Amino acid sequence: MTDSPDPDLTERAGGHRREVVTGEIDLDATLRHLALLPSDPTVSFRPGRLERATITPAGPATVLVRWDAAEDRVELTTWGPGGDWIADRASGLLGLEDDVGDFDPPDRPLRDVWRRNPGRRIARTDTLWHDLAWFIVQQRVRTTDADHQWRLLVESLGTPADGPSGLLVPPAPSAVARLHYTEFHRFGIERRRADVLQAAARLVDRLAETVDGPFDAADPKLATVRGIGPWTRSCLAVQTWGEADVVIVGDDGIPSVVSWFLAREATADDARMIELLEPHRPHRYRVIQLAFASGARPPRRHHRYARNDIRRR
Repeated sequence: MTDSPDPDLTERAGGHRREVVTGEIDLDATLRHLALLPSDPTVSFRPGRLERATITPAGPATVLVRWDAAEDRVELTTWGPGGDWIADRASGLLGLEDDVGDFDPPDRPLRDVWRRNPGRRIARTDTLWHDLAWFIVQQRVRTTDADHQWRLLVESLGTPADGPSGLLVPPAPSAVARLHYTEFHRFGIERRRADVLQAAARLVDRLAETVDGPFDAADPKLATVRGIGPWTRSCLAVQTWGEADVVIVGDDGIPSVVSWFLAREATADDARMIELLEPHRPHRYRVIQLAFASGARPPRRHHRYARNDIRRR
């Protein structure tokens, strides 16, 4: 494996190691999105290596995945009370549960991009609270601002992760729920997002078991929380549940990239994007992924920022 730490260090830190056969999955492409925020204290990613500290129903956990692109297996090491919980769900995290067997687009440019990216998969984290808090912080702000705010939130309220890496575990729901909304201001988080974070923190324990079922069962419950709207829920569907057919709506950048890729239309709204993606069921999110992987972008008419950079997945 590339970049393998001293095995003695892993053992002294109490890590549990196992090998997982992944075949021809491109793990660099499949897992990179988990490190979307570059200053995120909960994750470390570089080619051939992902380490992530998170919260599970069994407690905090750290997972380290190491791989070599020339091999068909990875080495997975876990630490913490939730380590076994994470390890038992490794197939989802590594994209092994993402079925691409019936995905064979006949038309260019989609066909060509898929042939260049046959190992790209949709990872499933199952870490509902971690993902929910992460996406709420990213709502309606620049990615650079969300990065800074998430780092401050985790550094203030998170806890040191098990393992040798020095990562931090995200704040527990109870730590978020007990704050007054004004205390979020020191992180740069205004009352609107603070209220959503706290509402989600009070709800998440009742939703913990839903990650083992279809997203459609959890979606109506998530929708009852004011502030967890279509953008956040569709992002959760992809990242937490690994849904391949979800269309992320409410994002400033995705529709135009998809419309340019599929129809050479420089601008589009959600309705037009959904229309263009309709023939690609049940792989609509996969097509969004490939649109961004293609590198094709519509001509820029003026400077603007994407509200959330989830499209880089």
